[in-house]
This record gives sequence, structure tokens and C-alpha cells, in this order.
Amino acid sequence: MAKLYLIRHGQASFGADDYDKLSELGVMQSTYIPHHFTDEIRSHLSVWHGTMQRQRDTAMTAFPDAKPVVTAGLNEFDHMNVLAVHQPAIHDRERMTAIIMEQSDPRAFMEREFRTAMSKWMQEEGDTSYHESFRDFRSRVRDTMSDIMAAARRDAHKHVVAVTSGGVISLYMTMLLDMPEIRMADLNQHVVNTSITSLLFNDKRSTLSYYNNYSHLPADMVTFI
Repeated sequence: MAKLYLIRHGQASFGADDYDKLSELGVMQSTYIPHHFTDEIRSHLSVWHGTMQRQRDTAMTAFPDAKPVVTAGLNEFDHMNVLAVHQPAIHDRERMTAIIMEQSDPRAFMEREFRTAMSKWMQEEGDTSYHESFRDFRSRVRDTMSDIMAAARRDAHKHVVAVTSGGVISLYMTMLLDMPEIRMADLNQHVVNTSITSLLFNDKRSTLSYYNNYSHLPADMVTFI
């Protein structure tokens, strides 16, 4: 059987004007990804990544000699759009900051808001202003994983890396493990930056080998953003 390694990008620039750019820590985290693999596996890796800057830069920092396959199918869902449909005030930074700072636990408040926003999006509660419906996101993730594994079988690649994002990984886990899709929201909160999830696959089936492994990271570099 071949192996597919789903890698979440390094820490993005949360709170900055350009969230998609890796933070300094995100770049450092990416340099530790190769430690997860033996020299033999690293020399035979087939690399894929999405079109987002944080995905591309993670892949290129970790595997600078790779000639990657780039596909928008590995891109994250538009979390800002999903949040904005639920909480339009997010477009007004000053107003949103004031709302957050009024809370007794701002972090818990934002986690609840994001979970509520995701739930509305996933259940498609009559709103048509999403840039990508959950139904379309689900189809995109399913089809992209099928395409990656089909290409690996065709080209006889035994070890394939796909640098993507937490939403893609967590949704695919619900598909692979036959879990309720709403569990994606739970899984998404716990996918560590640069963590590695491994699948075994052949032309008949795919199975989970391990999930959210970040043993390659120093303890002080573990983040979730």
C-alpha cells in the first residue's frame, strides 16, 4: 500500500492584514517537517500543495527541492466569509474588537462564534451569500483526495505529501472514518500547525494510519492557528 501524508500549513499571520502569510514561527515550524520522515522516504516524496501562500510556503520550506503539483482543491474553506455571514460586524475591525473585548473570556467567545458560524454553513440554513457552499467544499475535498491517490497509483508513487489546511484535513477525517460531518468543527479546533495525518491506500480502499502527529515539533512551537 502507498502512504498519503496530509500536512497542515505552518502558523499563519493571525491578526495581520495578510493572514495568508506564514508568521516567523510558521516558517520555523515548517523547517521541522522533514524530521518526520526518514532520509529514504524524503528522497522519494511526491509533493502536492494548495494555491494559498501559507500552504505553498510551508511546502517549499519543508521540501525545497520538490517539484510540487499545485491544486486549488487543497485550499481551505473561506473562514472569514463563513464568519462574516454569521457576524457581519467582523468587517468593521474596531467594532468587532470592541465586541470581543466586552466578553469575560474573549478566546472562548471567538471559539463559540466560529463554531456557530461553521454549524450554520454546514447546515446551509437558507443563506446564499457564502463564497463556497459546504456541499461544494465537501465535493471538492473528496474529489481532490481521490485525484491525488489516483495519480499516485498511476505513477507508482509510494509516499505522497499534500500540504493543506485544518478544515480540509478534519472534513476528510469525517469521510474516512464515517463520522457525522458536524464533527469537523471539533476536529478542526485541534489540528496542530504542521501536524501530519497519514493514510494507507491502494486501488481498493484507504485507511487511517495516524492523525494529527506533531512529534517533530519542539513543545514550545505547538500552535493551532
